[in-house]
Amino acid sequence: MAHDVFISHSTRDKPVSDAVCAALENAGIRCWVAPRDVQPGRSFAGEITRAIQQSKAMVLIFSANSNTSEQVLREVQLAVEAKLHILQFRIEEVLLNDDLKYYLSTPHWLDALTPPLEQHLGRLANSIRTLLGKPENAAAIPSARVSLTPPAASAQSLGEISGCSQSSPPL
Repeated sequence: MAHDVFISHSTRDKPVSDAVCAALENAGIRCWVAPRDVQPGRSFAGEITRAIQQSKAMVLIFSANSNTSEQVLREVQLAVEAKLHILQFRIEEVLLNDDLKYYLSTPHWLDALTPPLEQHLGRLANSIRTLLGKPENAAAIPSARVSLTPPAASAQSLGEISGCSQSSPPL
């Protein structure tokens, strides 16, 4: 699948990742997200590396979980090497650890600290569209159409409904 954006996240933040993926794809932005887009029988490391190299931008879902994830750090390192735009979507007020600070101290954040998350997804989609050189599409702003349902509240998470879901162990 051709894609525009690689979504980097801790697996502990999967519900947010699913909501971001659904919102961006509803806005016409093609996303690559693990584990959904890892081909069966293929190496996660190789698939992630190729996906980052083939992306135009990265959305980093930043939280306490991603701040301590070795996998997220590796993905950010690869994105920097590939000279990708990295849009930091901050869902918790957490200071960057020293390793991530090295790579991410200068770009601006897109804060999504105040609930509900859905109110921030349209702005994220428009920011990505701008980075990709695509015109803003007011009709495709997903914030009014996407809802984040806590996994305990529903047998089907938002990601399962949108196609942005698969499960994997926390990183």
